[in-house]
Amino acid sequence: MFSNQESAEPSAQQTLENAKKRLGQIVDNKYKLISVIGIGGMGIVYESEHQFLGRHVAIKILHPRYADRLEEYQRFCREARAVGALSHRTIVQVFDAGFLDGTTPYFVMERLIGENLEQTLRRNKMLTARRAFWIANEVLRGLAVAHSKNILHCDMKPANIYVVRQNDRRESIKLLDFGVAKLAVEGSAASVDERTGLVFGTPQYMAPEQVTGAELDPRTDIYAVGTILYESLMGEPAFQGSTREKVFRNVLQGKPKALIPPTGRLAPALQQLVSSMMAKNPANRPSSAKEVSRFILAQGVIDSPNDHDYR
Repeated sequence: MFSNQESAEPSAQQTLENAKKRLGQIVDNKYKLISVIGIGGMGIVYESEHQFLGRHVAIKILHPRYADRLEEYQRFCREARAVGALSHRTIVQVFDAGFLDGTTPYFVMERLIGENLEQTLRRNKMLTARRAFWIANEVLRGLAVAHSKNILHCDMKPANIYVVRQNDRRESIKLLDFGVAKLAVEGSAASVDERTGLVFGTPQYMAPEQVTGAELDPRTDIYAVGTILYESLMGEPAFQGSTREKVFRNVLQGKPKALIPPTGRLAPALQQLVSSMMAKNPANRPSSAKEVSRFILAQGVIDSPNDHDYR
């Protein structure tokens, strides 16, 4: 069923055209595929309608080119199980899963309206401290729940943080794409592809221990949130480079520019917090997402939410 052979990657346009061929198809006699929402590294996300309830949902289907590759197949299924095991207002809800044509896995998520943080930053370049720390705090609250279940995200980045527009014009945050997620008890297995030796993740937001294939723990996700905070405040990533290898080198050896946001002065305690979250040695970072969230709240930079979300 599964193959180790590498096949030629289709172009983005070809992938989109192939994805559109499924439009109108009804999955498991329940979900009609209406439109293509997005195409990621592992799967294609469709807007779909439940044929009986009339409810609009999002369905993520494994890329056809990965259907016969065990490593990618397992990663996709791991994402479905990881998100399905979590319940929190800041984590996208998964409420159904199955196999298309009996072989290709898919899972069904809530349909979100809004944009991801990458799109927000592309449009606005940077955020005010209040908004940046509010988003970070919401992310940390979701990560605290995942970490309490021994699940690490391992690919936190602006594109995986969704800013949802509510009907009352308020916003909420949802964590997306647990495709690189791993159990904390699994050691470093999910950070490196054993078949190809490639490191999973997005270079600008990867902790040094991910780059080197060392053991990961919740502080790996905390590092990523620190880099997202830095970029949101400064308008540019902390570590850059013209190639993936140069970014990795900067992550391991480089030092980011001083955190002095163009939008205004940042309290020294918050500057120190972001720096500690991005420490190259995990031992020098905060020990938990909950700890970082509570520190942010104690600084008064955002309004205090209810503590019961940590239960």
